[in-house]
Amino acid sequence: MKTMTKFLIISIITLSCISVKAQNEKIAQLEGKAYIAYINSSVFMWKQLSKEADFILSDNNSTPKNKIEAIKLKYGLLYSCLSNKDEETYEKHLDKTLEQIELLLKENPGSSNLHAITAGIMSVQMGFSPMKGMTLGSQSGIHIGKALSLDSLNAAAWKQHANSKYFTPKMWGGDIQEAIKNYEFTISLFEKNNQTKDWMYLDALAWLGIAYEKTDQIEKAKATYEKALKVEPEFTWIKNQLLPDLIES
Repeated sequence: MKTMTKFLIISIITLSCISVKAQNEKIAQLEGKAYIAYINSSVFMWKQLSKEADFILSDNNSTPKNKIEAIKLKYGLLYSCLSNKDEETYEKHLDKTLEQIELLLKENPGSSNLHAITAGIMSVQMGFSPMKGMTLGSQSGIHIGKALSLDSLNAAAWKQHANSKYFTPKMWGGDIQEAIKNYEFTISLFEKNNQTKDWMYLDALAWLGIAYEKTDQIEKAKATYEKALKVEPEFTWIKNQLLPDLIES
């Protein structure tokens, strides 16, 4: 009897390890697809990834790390909706995503990445509804602060900090020069951590170039766009819009 019980326990542990390994591999595949969805600015691809993310988030066997990676996919969809001005898709997916991230925050209050993603989702909400900045602006700042306090070298958290400084009006603490410094630091962290296949790295490069343009640092902007295309030649936003517009102007 003891032998049978021991065998069952070992079998359960083995199956659990196989399941976790399979899900880790699945997450890695989805992250690769997220990169492709981003460089092509494809809401359709992001919607497919969102469905996959929902399965992971609803699976009781999913690890906290994989659930946080899954909610990042949901953030990617909302962010793509903002870029593409797709308010219909945004409205369709927002409430469920907010419910999912609220639950994750209760389960993982010490996750720097989760606080950074939460701040990112709030920034999308403010992008669609600027008046929400009156309430969400401060809440987003709190999550950015928590993310950085938990991990002062978290590239995703620094990117949200840079975004906040760029998009917040000057009278409320915005500072484009500070944003530039933060984008530069963000990019250096992504590179140091070999995370150049993370879509947020490319996004940081794009916004750094835009910030350079806005401050009349045209050569730096051009060099930043060219750097992004060297990393990813098919980055459509820069390839088809930002760099050609800069050259034309």
